[in-house]
Amino acid sequence: MKRIIPSFALVASFCAAWLLLASTCEQKQESGEPVETATTGKATILCDESIAERLKPAAAYFDSSYAEAKVEVVPVSAREGMSQLFATKARGLIISRPYLADEDSVLKANKLPPHATTIIATDALVFYVQRDFPLDTISLDQLKQLFTDKKATLQGMFPQLKAEPTFVCPDANSSEYGNILLMLTKNAAPQAKMTLVKNADTARKVVAANPNAIGVGYLWHNAGDKQFKMLKIGFQDTTGAYIRPKTVHQAYLVMGKYPLAVSIRGVILEDRRNLPWGFMTFLRNDVRAKQYFLKSGIVPEGAKFDLVPTDEED
Repeated sequence: MKRIIPSFALVASFCAAWLLLASTCEQKQESGEPVETATTGKATILCDESIAERLKPAAAYFDSSYAEAKVEVVPVSAREGMSQLFATKARGLIISRPYLADEDSVLKANKLPPHATTIIATDALVFYVQRDFPLDTISLDQLKQLFTDKKATLQGMFPQLKAEPTFVCPDANSSEYGNILLMLTKNAAPQAKMTLVKNADTARKVVAANPNAIGVGYLWHNAGDKQFKMLKIGFQDTTGAYIRPKTVHQAYLVMGKYPLAVSIRGVILEDRRNLPWGFMTFLRNDVRAKQYFLKSGIVPEGAKFDLVPTDEED
């Protein structure tokens, strides 16, 4: 199993590198090298490996639009990406989660501001199963209980289950696991019966082979995929009103009727209009990128929708 990368261990190197960053940038410009702009130069951008393959077509639009710019997108785990960003070894990161508790604590303990961040699109954390799995719906409260109470079981909640299912999730360095901590457990170790695997593709293979498995993944991987079904989730909204379980779909994300929305974030090391900034801004604003995200089943940032719900009976 991969080791869990502790961001808090990088505090010393992170602070030292952060303080030297401005002077380093000035030295590069004084050396006679061409000054980088938002659309010229070279940059390496790290990307959450759980979404990296899906992001490639949108990233390719940038390269084809700007001949003097070369951006290499490198897949890494979410935890590794954050660790490299904190250590100033990465200039930019695309990631499907915000800071975890210990990462946030590093900033606060050293009185440093959060990294400059833009929202590129909205995805969702989903729970997917084989199509003949006995359950179609679950509540957010039940999920929270399963992941925080060691005595809670799905069989206890749903007697029709013949055996206790296992949740299958990419490993503890993944953004999926991180979002479980952020959304379901308040950063406590998950108590549900879980199998941690190498990555999202491995998780899907395990669920495909095991009729009693529940995969933890993203809408981006499952939208339009007939191999699995995604569990509908009922919940109470911020007003206290109960939202009945809806089909997991981008329309209901826009309407606030799915409780586990996930922001895909572009995070940059230097808060200035350089190439990483230009690349992240492009992904957020380019019409072709927006259309690609929309057709892929997620919600591009800033898009306008004319939505007509089709399954209010669910």
